[in-house]
Amino acid sequence: MSVSIGGTIPTGSYKSGSLAATLVPAIYGGKGFGRFNVQSNLSITLPTGDTAKLGRPLAWNVVGQYRVGKIFWPEIENNSTFFHGGPNDGKVQNYVTPGLRVSKVSLAHDSKNRPSLALGVGVQVATSEYHSYNHGLILTNRIAF
Repeated sequence: MSVSIGGTIPTGSYKSGSLAATLVPAIYGGKGFGRFNVQSNLSITLPTGDTAKLGRPLAWNVVGQYRVGKIFWPEIENNSTFFHGGPNDGKVQNYVTPGLRVSKVSLAHDSKNRPSLALGVGVQVATSEYHSYNHGLILTNRIAF
């Protein structure tokens, strides 16, 4: 389990960014069961002003992953956004994302060196009546030290 707080600062014209600064508290958790693991997080975006225009969306994400071999992680993810206030008040947006992650590929010849690479791909499929897009391609990469 862990918690975090993030935020944004408006940088100028609201046409290119946010109308107001935001705070984003979040809680994260996960549990492994042999080759299977499940992870989840919950966060809410709290604008410091203009809440009527921006709302307070609550985001919830859950992913299950199963390790196949040494580096392959097929996964299924569900992410939901519950809109409170703002132009989408009362709406719920939900996506299911099947994907594959290739993880902990060593970047060094010496196995004792820690730098490694993780790559992933998935497709977000809208499963709610309200959604802002459908069949979105997701690509991710990370370098761990």
